[in-house]
Amino acid sequence: MPSLGIGDRLPFYRRLSGGQRFAYRLLLPALAAMTIVHFIPILWGLTISTMGVDLTYASHWYDAPFVGLDHFRYVLGIENFDDVLVSDTVVGERYRNALKNSVIFSVGTLVVTYVLGLTAALVLNQKFKGRFVARTLLLLPWVAPVVVSLYVWRMMFTQQGIINQTLLTIGLIDEPMFFLIGDNSMWALIFAHSWTQFPLVMIFLYAGLQSIPKQLYEAAAIDGAGRWGKFRYVTMPQLKPVSAVIVLLMLLWTMINYTAPFVLLGGAPPKQANVAILYIENYAFGNSQFGRGAAMSVVLFLIAMVMAMVYYRYLFDDETTGAGA
Repeated sequence: MPSLGIGDRLPFYRRLSGGQRFAYRLLLPALAAMTIVHFIPILWGLTISTMGVDLTYASHWYDAPFVGLDHFRYVLGIENFDDVLVSDTVVGERYRNALKNSVIFSVGTLVVTYVLGLTAALVLNQKFKGRFVARTLLLLPWVAPVVVSLYVWRMMFTQQGIINQTLLTIGLIDEPMFFLIGDNSMWALIFAHSWTQFPLVMIFLYAGLQSIPKQLYEAAAIDGAGRWGKFRYVTMPQLKPVSAVIVLLMLLWTMINYTAPFVLLGGAPPKQANVAILYIENYAFGNSQFGRGAAMSVVLFLIAMVMAMVYYRYLFDDETTGAGA
């Protein structure tokens, strides 16, 4: 009797057809990589978020004491649940501010990238001489190394940078502005990050525009629709499925983006642009509070997942499959 493989010992695997088994074998390397890169770190982060892991237990975290939900209570700013009125911790107040900044950063980047990407896609969708060159130039912000692009923006945003010099020359400002500190830092972060991301949005939307049947525009023209009418009643409704994907991806990717805030603002960003991912890194490693840092990461992860599920449930599913409630 031939020996059974590992898969043959699993009840669900024995019920699969030959084609299904072959498909699972093809997926196995990707699933193994995702387990190592994603699932194991997530489980490990969840584990140490409930343990008092600090510098003392850094090399043997498994010996750290179990603290339950104390880290979550601390990082969310709640000192105790016994009293009716709970008091904020300093860390909790700063962390909530960082979460708010992350939401602003994500939504702001989404709006700017979508507007720039849609404008570029609409231009490329027209027939004109030099369209290939224009398409290549518009892809450069995405093709160029993101760190290099962000360092260029960082130099341009300095007081002696080209942005301040241009604004001074045309008379819009009387003295150089501070873009990397203070209230303007968030706007600088949003615009610089959007510049590196909008070509991807442009590609998605350009592909969506190419898939719109020309008969719809012809029918709209027969009904008397002008350019604005065609854009409003034909182009945008037809772009809803791809737009749903763009919104979901850009919100999630920006929420956990570390490169743009760190390169543009450094390791000590102003409080107006101190996003959650930077604050977690600075707090966890600066204070050797790895358990609390893990708790902050879990909260950020849960917020991102809730946003994704809510969006998928009420928008993405309705617009693409019509299966919404």
